[in-house]
Amino acid sequence: MQACTQEDVPAETGWLAHEGVWGYNAPFISQVYLWAGLADWARQTFVGFLNHASPLYCWREEQPTRGSLNSDYNGDMPHNWASAMCIIYLRDMFVFEDGPVLSLLAGVGDYELKAEEPFQIGQTPTRFGRISLNLEPLNPQVGWRLKFECGAGPQPARVELPATLGSRLTSSSVTGAKSSREGNVILVDPAAKMWEAVWKA
Repeated sequence: MQACTQEDVPAETGWLAHEGVWGYNAPFISQVYLWAGLADWARQTFVGFLNHASPLYCWREEQPTRGSLNSDYNGDMPHNWASAMCIIYLRDMFVFEDGPVLSLLAGVGDYELKAEEPFQIGQTPTRFGRISLNLEPLNPQVGWRLKFECGAGPQPARVELPATLGSRLTSSSVTGAKSSREGNVILVDPAAKMWEAVWKA
C-alpha cells in the first residue's frame, strides 16, 4: 500500500485501475497501519482520505486522481460506507480492538496533542463492554491524563498504552490498576474497570 500511495492514499486499488482512487480504502489501510504500529502512516493516509471528501464532506466511491486524463467515476455518491469508516477510524485512534487485545491511544501523537484540547469518548461499544475515555491536558506543557472506564463485558487478554505519548511525553504513573512496562508499551491490569494514566514531559 505504501508503494502505490498517491495523494496520500493508496491508488488503483479498486475498479478504476488507471489513475483512480477508491477513497475509503484509505481508512481500511489506516487501521492496518495502526495495528502494525505505524501511527504516522495511519495519520497521513487518514488525512489523505479526509482530503478526498466533497465540499459537503462526503465521499464518492471511486474518482480519478488530480490531473488525471481519466474522466471515469465509479460507484455511489455519496457513499455512506465511507462516512461510517471515517467514524470507525476516529474511534480506533483511541480505542483499538485487536482480537483479545485492547490497545488505547494507538493513533494519538504530536499532531493530535498540539492544540492542547481534551478528547472524550463516551460509552463506545467494544467486545469487552462499553468504554469511556477522557484524554485531557494538564497544566500547559506539563503533560496529559487519561481517565479510563469500562462497563460489564468479557475481560481482554491485554490492555496496552503507549509508553510515550507523542515525541516528548513519557509515562509517569498509572493509578487505580496494576501496571508494568514491556518495551514501548505500558500493560494495565485487564481486570481493572476504572483507572487513570499520566504522561509528563
